[in-house]
Amino acid sequence: MVCEARQKAMTIAFFTFLAAAIATPDPTIGQERNFGDWAVGCDNGWTCEALSLAAEDWSIGDGISLTVRRAGGADGYNRVGLRAMEEIEGDRIALQIDGGQVAIAERSEGDELFHFDPAIAQNLLYRIAQGQTAELFDEAGASLGAVSLNGSRAALLYIEDIQGRAGTVTASAMVGDEPASTIPEPPAIPTIAAMPVAARAEDTAGGLSESERAALRPAVECDYGDEDPLSNRAVVLSDTADLVLISCSRGAYNFSDIAFVRQNGTLTPARFDHVFSWGEDRKMPFLVNTYWDPEEGTLSTYAKGRGLGDCGTAESFVWDGEMFRLTERREMNNCRGSIHWITVYRANVEWVNP
Repeated sequence: MVCEARQKAMTIAFFTFLAAAIATPDPTIGQERNFGDWAVGCDNGWTCEALSLAAEDWSIGDGISLTVRRAGGADGYNRVGLRAMEEIEGDRIALQIDGGQVAIAERSEGDELFHFDPAIAQNLLYRIAQGQTAELFDEAGASLGAVSLNGSRAALLYIEDIQGRAGTVTASAMVGDEPASTIPEPPAIPTIAAMPVAARAEDTAGGLSESERAALRPAVECDYGDEDPLSNRAVVLSDTADLVLISCSRGAYNFSDIAFVRQNGTLTPARFDHVFSWGEDRKMPFLVNTYWDPEEGTLSTYAKGRGLGDCGTAESFVWDGEMFRLTERREMNNCRGSIHWITVYRANVEWVNP
């Protein structure tokens, strides 16, 4: 009788807490968009990214992408570069537009990126926006292939519209005479007060007990074949709480969990300030390819549109003692060779004592 009463109480608590979790408001999140052969997106602080995509019939390892990153505000930085999808010999890549060389990018130390001189970024973007064809060449003068400019002007116009710089002297796609002083200041990036990494982070957290399994079974719907739908793993979340991840779905390259928090002996659905799911609307969000980093105190997800990982969505969260708070979201909607996904939301984190 005691066990049955406990299970009933847990089930009631589950549904009560779930109703509260659903009502949690989302933070303001941008979106990745596509114009022709270009992808573009801006985050909540008006920092924007744009990049060229590979051809529709691209092969793995083919191509180099033109990349743009521009911050909001009159003094927002402006960067143009190249991201290689394969190993490139040498440290310099020449860019030709409409048959004439316009700039040379130099390799950035330690990664696959090449960067053009920031001093020429505005003029270079003007040439990109107005150009019809673009081709890249290595240090020996051999062609590294074409880059599509189809959609480049529309992508840059999108950035300039979001940032309020269209028609100003700082623009590249819609250049005008308005001074930089007319450009509005971007919204402030929020700061999240998060719980510090737990002192007991190296301890082992306990998974679901039999009584917890029995209480949750009527409320948790999982698609996990003939295996136990409440297969789970637990990690230390804070000095007073554990995170329990219940495996709920399994595919070829996406593995989904639903999250619960155990605190003071009570198990409740984890709350998120951004409720999301992959592929369908759910009252309890699927967390896809979930990873908990105990050293950084972050919960990350990585939902791939296909196995190669050149499209999908990714999020990072921190725990503030009551819910998981979104610190970053990245998106790439077209599966066209880009391993870099565009940031559409970010937040700063301040670690505080409870």
